[in-house]
Amino acid sequence: MIKAVFQDNLAFLAFAVALTLTAGAVAYVVAARRVDRVHAAFYGLWTSSTVGPVALTTWSGSGFLTYQCTINVDVTEAFASTQGQLNVLLFAPFGLFAVLATRRVLLSFAVGVLFTAIVETGQATLPFVSRLCDTDDLVTNTVGVLAGAAVGCIVGRCTRFGKPLSHPVVRRTVVGGTAAALLVAGVWMVVIEPVRAVLPTEAPTASPQQLQALNSALGKALGGGLVVSEANFHNNIEGPSTINAPLPGGYAELTWPDQEKLTVHFTPTSQGEGTYAYWIPGASRSVSTAEQAQQIATLYTQRHAAWALPGSQVKVWPVDAGDKNLGWIVERRRWQGKLLMPMRLDILIEPSGRMVDLIARNVADPKTPPSKLSEQQAWQRFDSRHKIKASQARREQPIYLVERRKDEWRIHWRLTAHYNGTAFSAIVDATTGEVHDAAAMPEGAQPSGAQGTPVP
Repeated sequence: MIKAVFQDNLAFLAFAVALTLTAGAVAYVVAARRVDRVHAAFYGLWTSSTVGPVALTTWSGSGFLTYQCTINVDVTEAFASTQGQLNVLLFAPFGLFAVLATRRVLLSFAVGVLFTAIVETGQATLPFVSRLCDTDDLVTNTVGVLAGAAVGCIVGRCTRFGKPLSHPVVRRTVVGGTAAALLVAGVWMVVIEPVRAVLPTEAPTASPQQLQALNSALGKALGGGLVVSEANFHNNIEGPSTINAPLPGGYAELTWPDQEKLTVHFTPTSQGEGTYAYWIPGASRSVSTAEQAQQIATLYTQRHAAWALPGSQVKVWPVDAGDKNLGWIVERRRWQGKLLMPMRLDILIEPSGRMVDLIARNVADPKTPPSKLSEQQAWQRFDSRHKIKASQARREQPIYLVERRKDEWRIHWRLTAHYNGTAFSAIVDATTGEVHDAAAMPEGAQPSGAQGTPVP
């Protein structure tokens, strides 16, 4: 669990543990000069339970400030996840040792709630933290503090040691805490943008017409070997809607209403969950090279997707160069000069010779408006939109292709550049020069598709 959470950065984990123990030891030494050793030990443990959560919850942020916090109105949902349960355990010691150190239950409650609020606010607003902020963490962290404080209250009633924090210190703490609370509230009102979490809703059932369309597409792609009896319809406002249905060991998806793109996925045999990958009659056989995988994919194409053969170019590459057990992707695309057409046929063949993935988009080369922007002019529009200098950025190879936008075929330049740890991307219309879908993301947040032909 620890290795998965910290992504093999165990050196940081060791540093955080050392920092936590050191802070606790220093606090113990300082407190021991004024109170007895048992009481001083609780001050040391309280300090450690403060430094530890701060170190762990501010580690490895995205490096990209959003100034947003996700608001989830279903407060009980947070406790169903492993992360939420771990948050409770992580912050419970703070409440426990706060009560045992100060012997002030209400003060410990208040300080604990403020502590969790400061942590979550810092995640959304501090550039050296830059982690995702959401109310699920705030709720679970606070419950952890309160649960620990409740246990501390019970332990405190059963033991007799030390004196409660003096009234002058309590008053100063209340004044300082009030100021900090007002500052946090001000940050939330002025800086942080609340974003309401979109809860998943049950997808509506596909209509008989949609179900028939999906079965027809599956029949053409798989020779009638699979028939689905039920499917769901997903209405996508910004793109094509889809009809989705489960298959034995996989799923199928068809765009709607154009019925242009069929996606089929099966569980690879290498996962050991059963043999679900599709055996292509008369074609599938054990393969060990990219050339053999291409032969099987070509036989499949000739029988089930002949529309992809005329004028198309083939590219083959391993799913993972370091693991041949994952198979090869055989891709067919069509170009008009340097312009990439929307037709697409991708087939993933595993070493058993079975088909694991299929993406089939049967689209005739469309008529498009004339292209007026050169690559250089498109980059100029891109740089102007993102306010970056060409000499400072590392540009990726541009993609010059035909795409549909608002039910109209357009010629686009898809551009990506990297600068100062951030990946900038945008689509530039080659006819009008308009810039669409401009975005900036931290390096490493985008999936890599360097070997294949990138397609939205």
